[in-house]
Amino acid sequence: MPTRARTALAPSRLAALALATLALAGCRPRVPPPDLSLDPAALLAQVQAAQGRVRAVRGEARVAVDAQGQSGTVSQFVAAEVPDRLHLETLDFFGNVAAVLVAADGRFSLYDARSKVLYRGEATPENLARLVPLPLTAGELVRILCGGAPLLDGRPAAAEPGAGHVALTLEAGPWAQVLRIGRGAAVERSWRSVEGGGPGEYDLAFGAFSPASEGRFPSEVKLRSERPRVRLELRWREVEVNPALDPGLFRLDPPRGARVVELDERSAPPPPDLFRAEPAPAPGSPGRAD
Repeated sequence: MPTRARTALAPSRLAALALATLALAGCRPRVPPPDLSLDPAALLAQVQAAQGRVRAVRGEARVAVDAQGQSGTVSQFVAAEVPDRLHLETLDFFGNVAAVLVAADGRFSLYDARSKVLYRGEATPENLARLVPLPLTAGELVRILCGGAPLLDGRPAAAEPGAGHVALTLEAGPWAQVLRIGRGAAVERSWRSVEGGGPGEYDLAFGAFSPASEGRFPSEVKLRSERPRVRLELRWREVEVNPALDPGLFRLDPPRGARVVELDERSAPPPPDLFRAEPAPAPGSPGRAD
């Protein structure tokens, strides 16, 4: 997003940023990790370098979503590769593939195995909202799945020491982002806001970090937004960091017998979401452990 020069922040925005920074700092002594710079530009460079060390992930995750028009908890096979490649398989109660979503090189495909329909078109935020019902690009989704926060393309404005972290503020025109940076320059939390409030604001939290050769990697991701209201949680059951991914994962040809719907056509119906509830088998039915 282009940066627009400004001389001062609106008072309401200043207050919001101050409150966020205070919440980050808490009441404990402000002793940040010794490996982090307190120069905003240098700290931003540390964060970019840390996030750049994770370029791909592959594994199985449990994903829960509560949002308008989407609600449910599913198991997903996930593969993601920087800058914008996604492969997601939603599994039903029995472990069968119920839906497959692929995005790469600006294109999007979603196969609904239950109705045998393949939807395809451009990888727009509207189409990708089948995964996260927010206006996020494929590159931003990949960055989140790779354990990092999409960074505002703006000016590093402040670096405030806190208890075990440094709060880094980025500004770009009416937008601001406050990042809680922990040891190893790992992003532990991100708040993105716009003056006056509005779509595109969200809170991103990472947890259950584990050490890896690439740095600290989070096993849990939580995303919250109020406009629109979205609650999403992802918990990795198992995950590989920086695996060698088959390029074929990011192609999705129409399965035999599938009907193809081009989403670029105005008359095309919207594709189904990936969190459509599947009823569990009744007690005593095949596949149910009673």
